[in-house]
Amino acid sequence: MSVWTRYKDRFDLRGFFYIGPAFIFLLLIVIFPLFKVFQYSFQEYFDRSFVFTGLMNYQRLFSDKLFWLSIKNTFIFTIGTIILHLAISWVIALLLNAQGPNPKVRNFFRGALLFPFLFSAPAAALLWGILYQPLGYPNYIIEQLFGTTINFLGDPRYALFSVLLVNLWTSFPLYMILILGGLQSIPKSMHEAARMDGANWFQSFCHITLPQMRTLMMTIIVIDFATTFIHFDLVWTMTKGGPLRSTYLISFFLYQR
Repeated sequence: MSVWTRYKDRFDLRGFFYIGPAFIFLLLIVIFPLFKVFQYSFQEYFDRSFVFTGLMNYQRLFSDKLFWLSIKNTFIFTIGTIILHLAISWVIALLLNAQGPNPKVRNFFRGALLFPFLFSAPAAALLWGILYQPLGYPNYIIEQLFGTTINFLGDPRYALFSVLLVNLWTSFPLYMILILGGLQSIPKSMHEAARMDGANWFQSFCHITLPQMRTLMMTIIVIDFATTFIHFDLVWTMTKGGPLRSTYLISFFLYQR
């Protein structure tokens, strides 16, 4: 076999034609706009033309207290959402994956738990805006237990967490289904072999389930971070960044500036 034949077999140029359209689309829609935005960040629009200003825009940005407040709120909102998403989705997925006595009941809950995912963000915001009212069910339960009520969206101490819970309610079904699918893709023979070797449920979970789910978990974290970090519509509909900018996120800062 000649050197050219080995080279041609190893580097088949047909692959470049397969990925070419997608790469061109990515270049025009994502990479080129990002490059132009980065270029404009060093310029100022003045008298119908762009004037180079160096790092002045970045100096003004980093000296803006509102920018750092939005970063802090976004960080709390994003990290809290990811942690709660993973915790709740894992617990529910494990329960739904368990071999219960009645498969019909288990299948019913699998479908019912997808219901919140059908709500658009504005619709969920309006629904929970009503529930968070003083006469809503959450305040009714709190009043029965503690004799007081909470201003969920009007008190800066509770507003961000209240919005976070709504975001959690609308989006956890997606991650629950992904985790449930990952759990069901693990061969049952692996768990059966572990039980025969004397492993309990926790040991089987740590040494079989988690390693098999590692790639899926990283994918979920990346998706959750990307979607939550730029969250806008739900929070804007519920609080518009208030009260006292306690729910003011980086997406609001970018929108208003």
